[in-house]
Amino acid sequence: MPKAPDPPPTAAPHGERELQPEEAGVGPRFHRRYEVDVERTTKSPEELMSCIGQDIQHYVPDEIATFEKTTGQEGRLAVGDEFDIHIRSPWDGPVRVVEVEPRRFTLATLDGHMEAGQIRFEAGDHPTEAGALRFSIESWARSRDGAVDFVYDGLGLAKKAQQGMWTFFCERVAEDCGQKMEEVRVLTEREETDDEDDG
Repeated sequence: MPKAPDPPPTAAPHGERELQPEEAGVGPRFHRRYEVDVERTTKSPEELMSCIGQDIQHYVPDEIATFEKTTGQEGRLAVGDEFDIHIRSPWDGPVRVVEVEPRRFTLATLDGHMEAGQIRFEAGDHPTEAGALRFSIESWARSRDGAVDFVYDGLGLAKKAQQGMWTFFCERVAEDCGQKMEEVRVLTEREETDDEDDG
């Protein structure tokens, strides 16, 4: 899987909680991508993304995480909506929807989230297989602080939980749309940052 370019800047709406952008984090920068191909799909990319926007919790394992919508209308996704994602401490974190397009949407972390950055969910036509689609979850983020960086990058505990959640998400997408062509592909790239040595 080739490395994807950095996400374009998004014009984030204002809210009661401040955004927690990537530059506010510490430690290495992680680029992660989870990708699944679905053949004989029963949904178009636009229909799939609409379904996810209506009920994102359907695609998440309840025993790992709960998406609680705190701002915005239930049953739809719009720029400015906010969620509190409840996972076992210290993984909890608020996010805001900063981009909604027919084939993708992007969430940005808010103050207090374990990470600083953004995550994008996207569906599109498969590049070579007719009647198939490709779904991906892609994030660009750093740890919120030194403690989270130690648990995530040092011990690897949060990394395993995170990978399990987003892999499940991709598999649920495949179940809802058709038939998974192969296992979920996972890419993780660790990029050193100038301030990493400062702790």
